[in-house]
Amino acid sequence: MHVRIRCTGLIIQDNSVLLVEYEDNGIHYNLPGGGLEPGETVLEGVRREVFEETTAEVEVGPLAMMYEFAPHKQSGDYEANLPHSLHLIFECTLKNGSVPKLPQNPDPNQVAVRWVPVEELDRVLLIPNINRQIQEYIWRRNNMELIEDYRLERLKL
Repeated sequence: MHVRIRCTGLIIQDNSVLLVEYEDNGIHYNLPGGGLEPGETVLEGVRREVFEETTAEVEVGPLAMMYEFAPHKQSGDYEANLPHSLHLIFECTLKNGSVPKLPQNPDPNQVAVRWVPVEELDRVLLIPNINRQIQEYIWRRNNMELIEDYRLERLKL
């Protein structure tokens, strides 16, 4: 079974989270992110996806959380024919002078890029429904280390 890797940025600034707003059968939000492309590292994918969806340039920080969508084991909120995916959600910071905005050629149904205050996250429809987990992460900042092979010390055989 193929698992799609989704690279995602969690951008927190002034006690708000940057979200991408979509309008299709109502308003819903996503963290900026998307599928990893062939030949791309996960960190390169995060930078590219955040830029494509928000025009923002970011520094990618620690791995904040992971979300798995397995079609055969799900909440029931989604169609069963969606692909199995693993979302790697990295805390990111905006580079100096970078201002998020709607790109010139947004994704289908993308209508805005919005800062949503952390205390209002539970009032928006965020897909996937990880509002509470984002709030808990912001309060506790329990992150995980991404170990990149090329940064490891070479084996001494």
